[in-house]
Amino acid sequence: MNIPSVTPVEINEYTKKFNNLANSKLENLFQLAVKRDDILPCVQRDAACLLQLLIRLTKPARILELGTGIGVSTIIMASAMDKSGQIITIEFNEKFASEAKQNFTRFQVQDRILLHIGDAVDIVPQLSLGFDLIFQDSGKQTYPATLDQLVQLLKPGGLLICDDTLFPAMDLPDRNRTSQAVIDRFNRAVKEHPLLESYILPIGHGVTVARKQDTNEV
Repeated sequence: MNIPSVTPVEINEYTKKFNNLANSKLENLFQLAVKRDDILPCVQRDAACLLQLLIRLTKPARILELGTGIGVSTIIMASAMDKSGQIITIEFNEKFASEAKQNFTRFQVQDRILLHIGDAVDIVPQLSLGFDLIFQDSGKQTYPATLDQLVQLLKPGGLLICDDTLFPAMDLPDRNRTSQAVIDRFNRAVKEHPLLESYILPIGHGVTVARKQDTNEV
C-alpha cells in the first residue's frame, strides 16, 4: 500500500492546532517574533512546546541558555519553571540583548534571569558547575566548541537540549552549507560522548535531548 507523503509544512499546520504555549501573552510574543525579519529566527513552535513540557516535568532549579535572541525562549522557560529558579542566558548581539531585557521586564520574569552579553565560547568557561538543564540555541559554530564544557556544567541526570540539529538533513540554501557541516559534526560528537544518552527528535528544525549519565551508569 502506498502511503501519501506529508510535508513538514502540512504537519506544522496540523500540530499548531494542538501545541500551544502556556498562555495567550506568550503566544502573542511568539507570533510577533516569527513575523519579524529584523531578528534571528526564534525557536520553532513545536520545539518551544517540548521545551516548556520538559521543564515542567523535570523542574530544573538552574538553567543555562546559549542564544537569548530577544528573549522568547528565555521567557517560555522562565514561565514554565518554579519562581525560585534561575536562568543564566548568553547573547552575542547587544541590540537583541537590550530588547530581551525589555521583554523580561514586560513579562515580569527579570528577577530570575541573569543575562550575559558576549561570545558564548568565552563566557561558558567562566560559569560555575551545577545546571539542571542547558538549552543550546546560539551560533552554530559554538555547538561543537562548547559541548564538553556544557556537559561538565550539567549535573548528573541533567538535560542538554539543542535546537536545529536536523539542519544537515534539510534542503537549505548554499549559504548554510558550513552550518550544516558543523551541526553534523556536533551530532556525531553528542552521539559518541561517553556521558550522554541522546536522541534527535524530528520536531521543528530538529531537537536533540541528551541526558547526562552518572559515572556509575557508564
